[in-house]
Amino acid sequence: MYNLKPSVSSFTVLVLMILLFTGCEQKRQIDIQKYQELVDEAELAICGEDYRNALDNYGIAFRQIERPFGKDVYNAALAAHAADFRAERDQYLQQLVNGSDDLGFIKSTFLANFMSVQEWEIIESNRKQEYDAAFRAEMNEIRNRDQLFRYDYDNYKDTINALHILNLERLLKITAAKQFPAQMEMGYSENLRSQPHHIVLYHTAHQRSYDKSVMDLDPIIRVAIKKGRLDPELGIEYVKYQEDPEYGRLETYSTWQYSHPLLPDSMSYAKWAPKFSKSELKEINQIRRERYADSIEAIQMKTRYLKGSDWPFLFTSVKNSITDLPDDLTAAEAVEQYLLLTSNKVMVK
Repeated sequence: MYNLKPSVSSFTVLVLMILLFTGCEQKRQIDIQKYQELVDEAELAICGEDYRNALDNYGIAFRQIERPFGKDVYNAALAAHAADFRAERDQYLQQLVNGSDDLGFIKSTFLANFMSVQEWEIIESNRKQEYDAAFRAEMNEIRNRDQLFRYDYDNYKDTINALHILNLERLLKITAAKQFPAQMEMGYSENLRSQPHHIVLYHTAHQRSYDKSVMDLDPIIRVAIKKGRLDPELGIEYVKYQEDPEYGRLETYSTWQYSHPLLPDSMSYAKWAPKFSKSELKEINQIRRERYADSIEAIQMKTRYLKGSDWPFLFTSVKNSITDLPDDLTAAEAVEQYLLLTSNKVMVK
């Protein structure tokens, strides 16, 4: 395994970055706690099919932040369509189109299911680029460079390490000078959930899990979340990867499905979630609340809703993984391993 250690310049940049964040005032007051609380209420209203209430909460939430996250604008557009408020739907869609460099996901979702070609063409014809294309191109370059040789890690680990350090240092310098790169400057990614440079956070966090000399990302992530520049669920996910016990019980509430060609459908399509005691829930929710994320109970409601709904809403707090069991297992062995893997979990119904 390679050894990723921040250079002296990285630490210097980190100190400058924290001073910059804590010493400067935004031109516009940001209330990210209120924003995330309102978004949570909007998503819960969606689960209750109360789309008008969802839209009201989104409308108030979007006034609490410099620029809302893409997945929230997308959900607001879907909720507006479900409530039959077409003008409001188109307003939110226009925001997405203006702020996105890749319209594939948005177009495929809405054009295929919720609007006519003519309606979409009107929105696309009114497109005005509301992001820094050069800055987004640089973030894409960071992602591509980070991934360049990972297909052959064993032979290129030294090169991968060097490129990763280069990417991390560049990200820290940008953060110190301009704040953590986010949707305000670079617009929205195609998936509306994350940004291309987040791959640097992901790999740094994994490296720190077994080498504590690697930079602790938590100070950067906490500030980015408080400034509305990083989704709280992503922040918790990256810090969780670091496996630093001092941060307490960080829980992303992933659900799992287990797949094998010889398993019955009732097993293959079932979703399983971790079991928590009351004391564990209390600890997890307290930590999540401090980081502006949803409670486990709210995530459970959203998980159940998405499991039974055809509406393609995006809830970043809901994560589902499908794990393939080894192909060489017999039917009996596959069932035995399935039961073992799910023995400490509860089925999502």
